[in-house]
Amino acid sequence: MSSVKRLLLLPVMTLFVLTGCGNEVVVNHIRSLTLLGFDKNESGYQASALYTDYEDKGKIKMLQGKSKQSRMMLKEIAFQSAQPIRMEKLKMLAFSKEVASEGITPFLKTICRDPIISYYIIMAIFDDTMASASKSLVGKNSLEFPHHLIEQNMKQEMMPRTNVSRVLFEYYGLGRDISLPYLKLNQKKEIEIAGYGIFKGDRLKLVLSPEEMVYYKLLQGDALRGDISFVLNKESKQSPATFTATSGKMDRGVSFEQNETKVTFNLELSGMAIEYPDWFSLDEEENTRSFAKQLNEQCESHLNALLRKFVKEGVDPVGIGDLVRSRQRNWTEEKFYASDYDNVIFDVHIETHLSKSGIGE
Repeated sequence: MSSVKRLLLLPVMTLFVLTGCGNEVVVNHIRSLTLLGFDKNESGYQASALYTDYEDKGKIKMLQGKSKQSRMMLKEIAFQSAQPIRMEKLKMLAFSKEVASEGITPFLKTICRDPIISYYIIMAIFDDTMASASKSLVGKNSLEFPHHLIEQNMKQEMMPRTNVSRVLFEYYGLGRDISLPYLKLNQKKEIEIAGYGIFKGDRLKLVLSPEEMVYYKLLQGDALRGDISFVLNKESKQSPATFTATSGKMDRGVSFEQNETKVTFNLELSGMAIEYPDWFSLDEEENTRSFAKQLNEQCESHLNALLRKFVKEGVDPVGIGDLVRSRQRNWTEEKFYASDYDNVIFDVHIETHLSKSGIGE
């Protein structure tokens, strides 16, 4: 390398070294928020902001602010901190049940659309106040932040996927409704998943149980992995059983015949029989076929029941209206949900493939 090139590279390398050192100093002297939660109070809203204090062994700390406007609460929080408040690394945006029931539009149109907020942060609802949920985390290690709980269950279990991008699509799109994870504090004051919240417009309308959440995940058709419980029957015997889905896919279709709208769901699941009674040996081919048949029939029944429940409650988190809209030129949201949605016919089919590696005795 020539001496001229060496002289040109030296300032560049020095700049890289100085930049790296500068970033390390900044990280240790800011309050980078990880979770931002909102409650209702007498004057408007109260925000609870959690961050990791790296100067105190990475423990979780909390700041709070009150205001009638969501953005102004962040100002109040900043007034309590000796270090700058930053939101670029925010991982979770959460609401108390009371806030979600009254409407989350003020937050969707301000915080969620802020360009510094990642579209991949998780949104959730808490059965408790965000103040009490946040206090339960203060002093704990940053690994206890609830976005970790949700992320691993979305990846490994039958929990529907969610993030800000999906929520904004559901909020501004036609023919679909918002849905968010529903959390609560258990008796040990630890945060756990309690179901899934379904919205009508921007307001929480109903909460699915953990069992219903499994079938809602199947209807979404994304990352079909996790456990499905059902009941095995043979002659006069009956016992619970578990099928673990390792992969799957779903196709949806809509048809129009004689003034009837029919929506079809075709699901294929591959996986293993993980738990079943001793009297139901899967070494026998007849029992293997019966296992899959009973699983398919019970899943189809639960899925149909859940779809009818959505219709009865007047919510559409699955996006049936959007699916029909894609096939009807004169479709309107008002007319569809006023008169057509109640009469949609659902046809659900499931085909299960059992892997031999999971059914050996």
